[in-house]
Amino acid sequence: MRFLNGIFVVLFFSIPFNVLGQTTKVSGKVSDALTNEPIPFANVAFKGTRIGAVTDINGNFTIESDQATDSLTASFVGYRAVTLKINKGKSQTANFLLKTSEVELLEVVVKAGENPANILIKKVVDHKEENDRNRLDYFSYELYNKLEFDLTDIPPDFKEKKLVKPFAFIFDNVDSNVTNGKPFLPFFITETISDVQYRKNPKTTKERIKASKISGLENESVTQFLGDMYQNIDVYDNYMNIFGKSFVSPVSNVGLLYYKYYLTDSAFFDNQWCYKLKFKPRRKQELTFTGECWIHDTTFAIRKIDMRVVDDANINFVEDLAVVKEYKRINNEHWMLSKEMLVVDFAARKDGMGLIGRRSASYKDFSINVPISEDVLSGPENITVDENSTGKDESFWAEARHDSLSEREKKIYAMVDTIKTLPAFKTYVDIITLFFTGHYEIGKFELGPYYTLLSFNEVEGARFRLGGRTGPKFSQRLRLEGYAAYGSKDEEFKYMGGFRYFLQTKPRMAIGARYKNDVVQLGQSENAFQDDNILSSLFRRNPADKLTQQETYRFFYEQEFYSGFSYRLSMDHGTLRPLGSLDYSYYSDFESNQVRNVINMSEASLVLRFAYREKFVEGEKGRISLGSEYPVARVVYTSGLKGVLESDFSYQKLTAKVDDNIPLPPFGYTYYAIEAGKVWGNIPYPLLHVHQGNESYFYDYASFNMMNYYEFVSDQYASLFVVHHFDGFFLDKIPLLRKLKWREVASLRAVYGGLSESNRKLLVKPDEIGSLSAKPYVETGFGVENIFKILRFDFMYRLSYLDNPDIAKFGIRGSLQITF
Repeated sequence: MRFLNGIFVVLFFSIPFNVLGQTTKVSGKVSDALTNEPIPFANVAFKGTRIGAVTDINGNFTIESDQATDSLTASFVGYRAVTLKINKGKSQTANFLLKTSEVELLEVVVKAGENPANILIKKVVDHKEENDRNRLDYFSYELYNKLEFDLTDIPPDFKEKKLVKPFAFIFDNVDSNVTNGKPFLPFFITETISDVQYRKNPKTTKERIKASKISGLENESVTQFLGDMYQNIDVYDNYMNIFGKSFVSPVSNVGLLYYKYYLTDSAFFDNQWCYKLKFKPRRKQELTFTGECWIHDTTFAIRKIDMRVVDDANINFVEDLAVVKEYKRINNEHWMLSKEMLVVDFAARKDGMGLIGRRSASYKDFSINVPISEDVLSGPENITVDENSTGKDESFWAEARHDSLSEREKKIYAMVDTIKTLPAFKTYVDIITLFFTGHYEIGKFELGPYYTLLSFNEVEGARFRLGGRTGPKFSQRLRLEGYAAYGSKDEEFKYMGGFRYFLQTKPRMAIGARYKNDVVQLGQSENAFQDDNILSSLFRRNPADKLTQQETYRFFYEQEFYSGFSYRLSMDHGTLRPLGSLDYSYYSDFESNQVRNVINMSEASLVLRFAYREKFVEGEKGRISLGSEYPVARVVYTSGLKGVLESDFSYQKLTAKVDDNIPLPPFGYTYYAIEAGKVWGNIPYPLLHVHQGNESYFYDYASFNMMNYYEFVSDQYASLFVVHHFDGFFLDKIPLLRKLKWREVASLRAVYGGLSESNRKLLVKPDEIGSLSAKPYVETGFGVENIFKILRFDFMYRLSYLDNPDIAKFGIRGSLQITF
């Protein structure tokens, strides 16, 4: 028996260990679900055991044990733990994508001296100037930029819907991975390669986009927004502009007022010792971030920063936003941005499909403090696009890309090209175009706009209108437009026809002419609804009975020197006849007391407009200005030509206007407009400056909302408009209102002017025309915007000329607006 027991013991210890307890080995990576950035020092463990590992600086891990369970869990502070099933007794790979949680860092009170994290962040702020690349005299680099959009939260039955069935094949490309916990469908991708040059004094930045590839689109005007200058977020700025909102940077000079900092770790980063600093906002719903950064121990420069917008920030349509930046030390002296990622999870509504946009960029071929030729830096355009930038073949891109495309990314190009060939795609594009432009395309022509088909006023009764214009299929250079209208009450036809011919398109140069015989409302702002918009008819606060029959001929020439600087020369001739309760009666001859009620005029005008570095998105349907970062100036000079085509008057007019948006973080931003004008000569009041009133219930930012039409007329004036948007600065601090994300707005409008005695004497009924000689007209208001994300209501108060007849001292004006 002892012999048998001995044999058994020998055999037992002779059996290989892995026969009795096989080893389970798992390797993989732990990453952020939204950005795919690695999460260093995350915990990975077999579920239900104490057997675990920690990821390295790149988020990689390896764990093995003969006591493994069938599940592996990854966790990290600020993220939701994820558990994956594994196969016991085998070597395998498991990659984790962690989604952020709402768990906050616990408060730590440091009593013995100052918080070391605060000391460190002060060092970063003190060294910002020397670590910011903008302090360099010169620098340049090559940028590779990639932008992708994906659909998320796609309902299982969505592809079975009738409207979507023609595109059902695209759902074969749904990625089996997840982004922020959601399967996604890639549908759009762009790539650009550009050279960027910078000079400190005088400060100049130039970007030359030398290659661009856009899935399903070849548009040079869009390409300019896909480079570096329109997508760059500088963490060293005190406030970072993201979707028009000023977010407080974690390394802002005032960062300690907005953030709490925690020193959590230190490690080597590319042989450079760095400190790990976590940060979170001090208060709820402010435009701040939560995240972490690695700080170099000697220069106190940011080595890497990973941050995301707090989930309760007062910003619309953004469910999540993450920014990752890595910096590289060039020549062991200068810190330069080397990699960058911006990921935005858009959501129009909580339970609907969403959209994820990803921008990744890499920078290389740095040149530091090497003078750059003046020929490269000169000129008003800060972004240029090479003419052949969109025509590069795949061999060029294979060599030029800083990183190769994944198989998924390659499929996006082929998928979009296929979608464009489907008849259903064109139908949906037509419907969307109709909604946004008001026109419906039929072959070479476009009918519309649809919102003018029916309207009504006191003079015409019910007004029916049908119009149209030619589209790009008719001609790329010639544009024709026209309409015909009929009033049921006056039983008169009205009509308009005109053309514009582009002599060249870059920069623009065009000639054109127009004839118009119609009923119009004078004294409206350029921003007001056009006269025959159905909404204008439905939401009037006074009857539309102060109208004018206008018959005019116009010829014009316009030229753009470069983007944002243009002029227009025009020649106008026409007649004005009052309609409804309007009366133009004036003395055409004082000696004989001859009275007329019709105005014959001929005039020549010059319009100059300057918007420094204004950008446009231009397509087949026209172009849309995206504005300028600088004030916009406009000057108009007009000369009345007496005797030309039986014109009755000689006069000179000059008006000038400057407007701009001024960011004032953290208090929001201010829009202002300053305008002044003067008229030389004696002319009837419709040819003077009729101050823009508003007799609708819609808020009009460019008019006096409590002023009636024709209430005040001037031959010299100066006006000031100021509107401040607080962006929730006060309401976000009120607990009961915070969740509504309403935003405050306040406004002030004032105008001071005068009507000369000679122009007043010209009028048969001078007492019926108001003048601003005694005191300025002033109105003010406060309101709330971002109601249900689209509504704004202003409570307007009129502060002067309160005894004028038929006026309102107080009014509520509403408007629709969509902003982030």
